[in-house]
Amino acid sequence: MKRENEEKNQKNSLKNKVFLKLKEYMEIEGVSRNESDVAKAIIKNTQSENLNYSYDNFGSLIISKKEHNQGPKIMITAHMDEIGYAVLDILDNGQVRVVTVGGVWPNVIIGTKAKIKTSLGKEIYGVFGHTSIHILEREKITKAVSEKDLFVDFGFSNKKEAEEVGIKPGDIIYIHGETFKLFNPDLVVGKAMDNRAGVTVLDFIVNNIKDLQLPNQPYFVATVQEEVGTRGAKTSVSLVNPDIAIAIDTTSSHDTYKAIEGVQKLGLGVALRVQDGGTMMDPKLVKFIYNLAKEKNISVYKFVAQGGGTDAAELQYAKGGAATITISIPQRYLHSPLGVCDLNDLIAVIDLLTEFLKVMDSEKYLEIQYK
Repeated sequence: MKRENEEKNQKNSLKNKVFLKLKEYMEIEGVSRNESDVAKAIIKNTQSENLNYSYDNFGSLIISKKEHNQGPKIMITAHMDEIGYAVLDILDNGQVRVVTVGGVWPNVIIGTKAKIKTSLGKEIYGVFGHTSIHILEREKITKAVSEKDLFVDFGFSNKKEAEEVGIKPGDIIYIHGETFKLFNPDLVVGKAMDNRAGVTVLDFIVNNIKDLQLPNQPYFVATVQEEVGTRGAKTSVSLVNPDIAIAIDTTSSHDTYKAIEGVQKLGLGVALRVQDGGTMMDPKLVKFIYNLAKEKNISVYKFVAQGGGTDAAELQYAKGGAATITISIPQRYLHSPLGVCDLNDLIAVIDLLTEFLKVMDSEKYLEIQYK
């Protein structure tokens, strides 16, 4: 009984550490092309004399281990950027029309909190506006909102007032959502869960192995601009040129009312993506990671994504090709102000990839090479 209590306390302690780190990362603002604050936090949280830190020319953060020059080169990525909006123009009444940065369904945004950082450095809060149902034309009530209908109300009286505080086309508008837990305390809610859940996992893996001697050459890359076309993966993979590439990202969870049938659900462990629109994952790598999870008693399953893609679509094109896989973390309410993930799934991915780095050596790499 004493041992069971100790194990329970240790698990709860780990969950709390993961939650606090996830909360920290989610509450950083980092819309695509504006990810530097996330990168700075990763450096702060993983700092070690055993690690090298560098950037590619797009801003992706590359972390490598010193004195690791033998064995397969392994690149593990998680993208830092989140979805958001940018100013399109300012209307005569002072309200701001917007364009998306990344893919957003407008219906999940209307009526939520917005924040802008103007070109003069001012931070102003607003509301993603909409027409109240009471004065909405009857034929529009049952229709979906389109992006051209979206605007943000910052409270300006007119266009001149907005311009005087520094609002200009292209200024970033951030989506807002607080961090909290649901009735099940393992279920965490927050902004930018996609992909700060992956960033949190990357952080823990780096800290787990930074003082270990590994039989490979690990590169941990926090990529930029994934939400607008996996651009940071493309620039960083050309520098690292890995033998094995692993993308960590969230994926749609199918356990909500009216969702289409699907395998991915919260709390089932590591979700190994076998296929999506941009990548056919390396079957030998999928098998190796799946079997490793089973060997280590880590919950794992395979799935085929029914929508979306990840950095893996670019990672697979390392020079000559890389054995590539996406390891996914199911999330409810993707690309909206609030997403939900299960801490147990994050921990399962942390444990599995830590074990993978401990065992993937030159001999095992030969087993998964294409022949």
